[in-house]
Amino acid sequence: MLAAAARVQAAFRVRQPGARMPYSNYRPDLMGTAALTPTGAFEAGSLQSFILIYTAGAFGIDDTGSIKVGFRFATDFGPLQFTDPKGQGYTTVEASNGATLEAKWEFKRNIRPWSRSLYIGVVRDFLAPGDTITIRFGDRRFGSPGVRLQTYCESAFEFRVFADPIATYDYVALPQSPQIAVVPGPPVRLTAVLPTLARLNEPFRLALVAQDKWGNPSDRAEGSVRLQSDGPLRNLPSVAQLRGGAFATTIEGLRAAAPGDLAIRVLNEAGQEELCASNPLRIVPADAPLRHFWGDTHGQSNETLGTNTAREYFQFARDKAFWM
Repeated sequence: MLAAAARVQAAFRVRQPGARMPYSNYRPDLMGTAALTPTGAFEAGSLQSFILIYTAGAFGIDDTGSIKVGFRFATDFGPLQFTDPKGQGYTTVEASNGATLEAKWEFKRNIRPWSRSLYIGVVRDFLAPGDTITIRFGDRRFGSPGVRLQTYCESAFEFRVFADPIATYDYVALPQSPQIAVVPGPPVRLTAVLPTLARLNEPFRLALVAQDKWGNPSDRAEGSVRLQSDGPLRNLPSVAQLRGGAFATTIEGLRAAAPGDLAIRVLNEAGQEELCASNPLRIVPADAPLRHFWGDTHGQSNETLGTNTAREYFQFARDKAFWM
C-alpha cells in the first residue's frame, strides 16, 4: 500500500510544502516558438531595434495567460518602457488576432537567473494555436532611438522565452530561444599590463590591450606604437605592432637588469604622444624567498547568475585582462 502511494506521488511529482518549485517542464514542444530579427553580432552599449515574434503552440494562450521574455539578472540591458514613443527603450506588443495585451517590465519577478523580464499578459480574448505576439524592442517607428544593449560583451545573449498558456502562472521555457552576440566597439584607449613583482633576471610579459568606451577589450585596434622603459630592461623592442582581430599584443621574455621599480611608456608611432603607461613593476633580488599572487576572488558565469561560460570567464582573465 505504501509502495503504491509512493509510486502515485512520484508520477504526479507531488512536492512537500516549501520545496523548490522550478519552471514546469510539461511538454515544452507544445508551448510555441520564438524568432528574432535581426540576428548576428551587435556592438556593446549600442542602440538597437529588434522584433521578436512569438507563435502560440498547441494550447494557444488562454484568457489571462501570458508569456515572459527573460534576461539575466546581471545585465544593464534596457530598461524597457511603454509610454514614450520617442524615448529610449520604447517597446510595443501586438497580437495578430487583435487580443488585448498588457506589457510590464519587471525587475525581479522571474525565477533566477532570468530575473529581469518583459511580461506580456492576454487581458481580453485569447490566442489560438498559430496566432502570434509581435514584440518590438526599441520600436523606432515613432521616433525612439532604440533600446540600449548591455555595455559588456556576451557570446550568447539570450532572449529567453517562457509561456503560461493555461493561465496558471506556471511557466514553461521554450526549447529554443533567440540569441545574439554582444561584441566590443572600436578602441578608444590603450592599456599596458605588467606583473606587479618579478625576480631579477626572471622573464616576464608585457600585454597591450585596447579597450572600447565601456572598457571591453577590443579586437579592432591596428597600427604601431613605440615602447620606452624608465628602468633597465632587456629584450624590450622599440616598436610593437597592434593587429586587427587580436584582443591583445603580448611581448614575452622581458628581463630586468637591476632591482627597483620600473614602468613602460607606450607612445604613438611618431613617438611624440604618450598613449598610456603600464602599472609599476617591482624587481626584487633573484634570491627573494617570497612571491605574492592576487586576483578576483569572486565572479559568476552563466551557470549561475553571471555572463558567459565558466571557460570564457577564465579565458578572459588569462587572455584579455592578464590577471593570470
